[in-house]
Amino acid sequence: MTVRSATHAGSWYSGNPARLDKQMDAFIQRSPHGSVDGARLLIGPHAGYTYAGEVLAQTYSAWDTSKVKRVFILGPSHHVYFKNVAYMSSCDEYETPLGNLPVDTELIDTLCKSHKVFKKMRLDVDEDEHSFEMHSPFIYKQTQHLPQGVPKIIPIMISHGDSTFNDQVAQALAPYLKDEENTFAISSDFCHWGRRFGYTVYTPDESLKGLKTISHTPQGEQAGELLIYQSIEFLDKLGMKVASTGSSENWDEYIDTTGNTICGQHPISLLLKTVELVREKYDKPQDWGLFNWIGYAQSSQVTTYNDSSVSYASGYAVTV
Repeated sequence: MTVRSATHAGSWYSGNPARLDKQMDAFIQRSPHGSVDGARLLIGPHAGYTYAGEVLAQTYSAWDTSKVKRVFILGPSHHVYFKNVAYMSSCDEYETPLGNLPVDTELIDTLCKSHKVFKKMRLDVDEDEHSFEMHSPFIYKQTQHLPQGVPKIIPIMISHGDSTFNDQVAQALAPYLKDEENTFAISSDFCHWGRRFGYTVYTPDESLKGLKTISHTPQGEQAGELLIYQSIEFLDKLGMKVASTGSSENWDEYIDTTGNTICGQHPISLLLKTVELVREKYDKPQDWGLFNWIGYAQSSQVTTYNDSSVSYASGYAVTV
């Protein structure tokens, strides 16, 4: 049996089960509401829990776990670049400090055999990537007491792909997305702002008309225009609004226009495309799978060109 080790436990979050459980309880208790009927499409961040744990807890507090048997986790690749392929875990279990999550190896084998776009990733690639691991303790915690037990997970790593690739992945995932026993979770932070991220886009007001890349603190700061962190928030919340339309085309256009460094932009686009396909193919209502946003936070409030920050957002979509 191959177990993917919890490689970021003890650094990005506590590796002590009791301490971690207590911290997660506190996060969940501060969430704005509990489970939402039919909420099984999720978006949440993957930064260290000190920064993003509370926002991630908001995502999983809204989750409707009543029927869940599988969780598809779509996350970006932070360490390796690849194109027109979706990498899936080759492990049997994912370790968390609270207990292990089983991987649906049978379904992964089926997808890899029937669709050329899916391949299995090496163990070292799997263990280097944090986007799946940061969600895993919350998946375990929110399902450990269910009558059906903790769900099996299907981690899917996405880097880059063309429109044909996106269509092929959406076609493969659509039958699973329509099934109420399957949850789809997107692991994504939002804007990575600062020179170290190669992104210093700024708009002086709440529009895209003045969108520009800055190489210094904008003079507008002293003139009563948006501070940089307010500009970041505007760009992020505009992206959240666009995702809420349910249109993958609108989302891709938003990314092209703003260049916003949302690390899970490709997984989000893929999920939106799959939702569109399910609505069309299985005659679902137009409001099926439209995203609602619960919370938003930034790692710090940027006010000068020399600062940097990462943004976090929590959201869910209802599919009833």
